[in-house]
Amino acid sequence: MKIRNRSIPLNLMVAVLFMAILIIGFYFGFDSRGALSDRNLVIGEPVAEGIIAVHDFSVPYSSSEFEEIASEVEASIPVYLVRNQQTGVNSSEEIQSLIFVATENNELARYFGQRVSSLYETGIIDIETLRTTYDGSHAVTENGSAENISELFTLTEARDGIRLDLERRGVLREKIPMILELIIPDLEIDHQGREVAVLEHLADLSSIKREFRTGEEILPPGGLFTEEISRYWDAMVLSPVGGQGVVEHNIAKTGLAAVLLLLSILFLWKEQRAFSFSVSDLALIFAIWGLTMGLTILLFRSGVRELSMFSFTMLGASLTSVFFDNRLRKRTINYSWFLAAVFSSIFAIASPYPMSTFLMGFIPACLVARAIKDLSDRGTSIALVLGILSSVIIFWLLVTAGSSSSIKFGSTVWIALIGLPIVITGTVKVISHPFELLFHVATARTYERLGNDNHPLRELLRREARGTYAHSILVGDLASSAAAELGADEELAKLGGVFHDIGKIVEPEMFIENISNPDENNPHISLPPAESAKIIIAHVGNGIDLAFKNKLPSDIRSIIEQHHGDTCVRFFLEKAKRELPPGGDLDETVFHYNGPKPQSVEAALVMLADSASSAVKGLGNTASYEEKAAVVSRIIKEKADEGQFDQCKLTGSMRTRAAHVFMEVLSQNDYERIKDFPHGQ
Repeated sequence: MKIRNRSIPLNLMVAVLFMAILIIGFYFGFDSRGALSDRNLVIGEPVAEGIIAVHDFSVPYSSSEFEEIASEVEASIPVYLVRNQQTGVNSSEEIQSLIFVATENNELARYFGQRVSSLYETGIIDIETLRTTYDGSHAVTENGSAENISELFTLTEARDGIRLDLERRGVLREKIPMILELIIPDLEIDHQGREVAVLEHLADLSSIKREFRTGEEILPPGGLFTEEISRYWDAMVLSPVGGQGVVEHNIAKTGLAAVLLLLSILFLWKEQRAFSFSVSDLALIFAIWGLTMGLTILLFRSGVRELSMFSFTMLGASLTSVFFDNRLRKRTINYSWFLAAVFSSIFAIASPYPMSTFLMGFIPACLVARAIKDLSDRGTSIALVLGILSSVIIFWLLVTAGSSSSIKFGSTVWIALIGLPIVITGTVKVISHPFELLFHVATARTYERLGNDNHPLRELLRREARGTYAHSILVGDLASSAAAELGADEELAKLGGVFHDIGKIVEPEMFIENISNPDENNPHISLPPAESAKIIIAHVGNGIDLAFKNKLPSDIRSIIEQHHGDTCVRFFLEKAKRELPPGGDLDETVFHYNGPKPQSVEAALVMLADSASSAVKGLGNTASYEEKAAVVSRIIKEKADEGQFDQCKLTGSMRTRAAHVFMEVLSQNDYERIKDFPHGQ
């Protein structure tokens, strides 16, 4: 578990900043058009690997195609006819009058008037004039119904019919032309109405010839690169019509990536109870996955189609496991698995093979991350084998199921399947130590070295301050046992206890556990209480300096800094009060440690183990179990009342369980400190 050494708002700002960088990098790095223009495609030649749509796009009609379609649409619109009612009435009346004058037969005149009126009820059209502008078969009349033009009376038909009837009834031949001239069309072309209808239909006409979706096959493997396919290719690469969906698609996929990243940030933030994050931790997470995204961008933009379903998710998951999962409690989901799922999903969004990219990225990454987290040679070898086997098996299953489309096993695929796990496991081994130094975090191997009794700093402590060393080993045992009971980081608690008093190396003779025959050789007897308190308190600062000098991990340095919180050196404070002359002033801040208070459960357990072991050992070996238990309970209550646990999550029930563990461990140790020094009872 890591220790917060910055405030939450700063952490949040750093998280938001790095998330914004990742989102921007995703948008520009995974541009759907990337590397496409580098492919050399020649019209008329076969394309061995085929062409797959790398993003959603549509192909517009060419100008000539659109004009042809527009002409067809215009021709399909019927002619619009408008009736002139007055024309029919006037023609009927004039013909009736003319026939009456010519024949003086009123009944015959009325008959022809009615006959002409019946023709106008259907409508008369000048077909010759109509055909100069329209050659279709339908017309729309005033009532909105579409009629076949062949069913309308033409001007020729109307005049021929009346002429035959006039001749049959004996109307003078010289009068007939005059009568026929009075029959004129009452149906006229409505040019404006038809133009409106044509424009409406053209407005509804789509300019899109064909639409493609991401991953859709444009040209099968071995297919010829024709002029038509060239148009599709240009539409995908250049997107000439308003971006043709590229920008919109990039925004959509970047939005999904942002949501996934935000969910991951919220998850990690909520999981602070299981694993607390400092600014260095957040910077390390984003550095790991920023590197992962950058390498994947290069892979995607290489122009090699077979590589478009591979990613470097395995690298990010492995580094996350090395730096974080090995410190997690067992009840918490592995961060490497969670982030592998998030980034595999993000990479799948940008790939033309979404499901294949997700499975190829996620499953091998989880297996490798689980095996490599301790960075041991055996674990790395197992991770390498798992990475290769899982990648080959998953790809084979995808090919068998047809999910990888036209990509088959080939030299490029084999290189990726075998080469990526080799490169990634080797890279993890190489860059882990530089990352440790750069971000002030530690791997499992570092903690393993620190846990070795032959570590130089531990040897120095054992050689220069034997009493402090024995005390520190006991504190480490107490803290680690309690951490195991509470589900905290057992190893961190142990190492924090071992190194918490490392600063006493500077002046070991000033600490009672290192003094032989302290009743006679105690240097504090002749020192003013304030001076003694200053020397005692200084061991914290000296310990931090030594930790930096010896490159101890930041979480162990934090425990060194926090293991006394802002408590006071009570023994010397009480001594100073007793020696204070009447009416004198006492600056009690001189007797207080500078803090900060414990920021983690592990730091709090080291504080309690330090104080409890000192107090119990001060009772001597003759003290009963009940007396020791009472002292441990009192120590824990005092620390809680002083607010030492306000900034960590060591609850009351956890403190009670820790007290029981302390007593079990203390009962098995019997070294003795000078009673009541330096903490008092």
